[in-house]
Amino acid sequence: MIWPRHGPIVLILLLAFALRLMALAELPPGLTHDEANHGREAIGILDGVLLFYFPLNYGSEPLYSYTVAGGMALLGENILALRLVNVFFGAAALALTYAWVCRAFDRRTALLMAGLMAVSFWPLASSRQALRAGMLPFFMSAAVWFYWRVVAAARRQLAGTGARWSVVGFGVCVALTLHIYLAARVAWLMFPLFLSVLLLAQRPLFQRLWRPTLAGLMLAGLLVTPMFRYLQRYPYALTRLDMLDRPLQELQAGNWQPLAQNAAEALLAFVWPGQGDQFLAYNIPGRPVFEVVTAVFFISGIVVCLWRWRRLNAAFLLLWFGVGIAPSLITGATANTTRNLAALPAVFALPAVGFWFWADWLAARRPQVARAVIVGGLVLWLLVAGTTAVADYFLRWGQSPDVRGAYQQNLVSTLAYLAKNEDGRPVVLSTVYPGPAHDPSIALVLSGAPDARWVDARYALVLPHNQDALVIIPASTPPHPAFGPLLQPWQTVSLRPDDLDPSFTVYALTIDDAEWEWDVAVNLNNALTLRYAGWVQSPVRPGETAELLTIWQVQDPARVGPLVPPAFTTDVVMFTQILANDGRPWAQRDSLEAPAWNWQPGDVILQIHAIPIPVEAAPGLYPAIVGLYDRESGTRLPVLGIDGEVVDDKVNGPPLAVVRP
Repeated sequence: MIWPRHGPIVLILLLAFALRLMALAELPPGLTHDEANHGREAIGILDGVLLFYFPLNYGSEPLYSYTVAGGMALLGENILALRLVNVFFGAAALALTYAWVCRAFDRRTALLMAGLMAVSFWPLASSRQALRAGMLPFFMSAAVWFYWRVVAAARRQLAGTGARWSVVGFGVCVALTLHIYLAARVAWLMFPLFLSVLLLAQRPLFQRLWRPTLAGLMLAGLLVTPMFRYLQRYPYALTRLDMLDRPLQELQAGNWQPLAQNAAEALLAFVWPGQGDQFLAYNIPGRPVFEVVTAVFFISGIVVCLWRWRRLNAAFLLLWFGVGIAPSLITGATANTTRNLAALPAVFALPAVGFWFWADWLAARRPQVARAVIVGGLVLWLLVAGTTAVADYFLRWGQSPDVRGAYQQNLVSTLAYLAKNEDGRPVVLSTVYPGPAHDPSIALVLSGAPDARWVDARYALVLPHNQDALVIIPASTPPHPAFGPLLQPWQTVSLRPDDLDPSFTVYALTIDDAEWEWDVAVNLNNALTLRYAGWVQSPVRPGETAELLTIWQVQDPARVGPLVPPAFTTDVVMFTQILANDGRPWAQRDSLEAPAWNWQPGDVILQIHAIPIPVEAAPGLYPAIVGLYDRESGTRLPVLGIDGEVVDDKVNGPPLAVVRP
């Protein structure tokens, strides 16, 4: 009797595992910065960097990164260890939700829900992404499972050891959800809201249930207090709240339209083509959660639960769905595939409820044909919905040039090339995102952080220790012409012709010390020395872009600026200002495309400062100044005199000539 009862769910779980494991290291076709930063956090944990809350990714709850660190300790610091975590938790969430739906509804509803979760796009994608939110469905389902045991004990008026341990399990799991992802900060509200429903519909049960519910939530609050105390002490660790509260601020100001529009978009994202999550790193832009047939059953499930709201299972399922999607009701459809993950199990239970409602309705009216129609329709529905979702994920989404670009496939190929072609020379890597918490994090996870300097070659170049080097530049960041004399192209490696970034070129960077001449030597805080400043083209006309080339030599990177979160590296910016006769700047550029976070003593930094000249600019000769400042504090790096005294906070550059058009 074991196989007839448990065989179907075992097969569904095996299918779910197979789809989640298939080509896991190759698809998604690289890493996003969020994923890579989780890997960076896990590697840091293995190196002894133990934090209660991680400041990367605008603030990250800790449970996922510590779990990944455990996986990396077993499997090595690689992309497979990073992704396997959510494969297991995604499949476990399916199994646990199946167990709850069996208990709260029935086995046929649970099997249908499990089949949908196994093959649908959203749970499949979230189980293959290396994002902390991917753990949320499991721990949310675990909290619900324990809570339902508490409900069952209250209905039977039991108060033994088992009931008490269920309360403990409920509280612990709620606390764990809060250690996973920001959306869990509202998800726990489903439990007190359920008590409110009981107060209206089943007051005797409310009287028996409110105390254990409160006890579990108080335990969760106690367990999560240290994390919130930590955030209170280190507020820089969490900045995402500031990014998400604009609709609520508008509502407080009396403008309800942004919130209403976001809520409507978030709801349509489940069923309406073109209204799904637009963030292509997580979804085919605009693809709704459900295709048309499943959408009909999903809506039917919501209506059925609303009609049966006095029933415990229907009321709780609605609350799980509604509270779980609350974050996206505030922020809209974009990225809702991560913000809604607390509700994922409930979302896929609803179409199962809707289907069996209509199946029962048909069986009551056409009993002679109902079984064949129901079974045939169910098989056809799951087959079409499943094959469509799987094809959408592995072929349509997985092979998309836009997705390959979002997952930095050019950088992935560059790192693979470097691993096979190391020759001992220093390496300079050009990228659109050279900041410490961006492409370098991807390199750290995929190749153990190659000893490289990071630049955007459209505006900057680094000469490591002022010596010959290997420079790899993708098609997306072609080198500035001013760097041409230093770069000798050696090999171009082509990727797919339809890629957004279809190739990278390997250059030999050659320096002839005898020909390298410095024009000036201005000391900035004993950190670096300005050696040259000159306009690439002068004069310029109004409406054109003036380009100032500055060349700096690094003396002591530790003196460039303070270490600042989230990466705890220096974060300085070079500024160039063109001044009017009264000394006020009328045109400027603040940037640094060779970030200071990985400068080393002896490095030479070449920086192009591209400054648009206003069309209304009058002809004349305009003075210019350059310098550096810390991005966070705005403090400028001081200029030192011969005796080490501070003489200024800027350097006078060559004047710019503007002539008539």
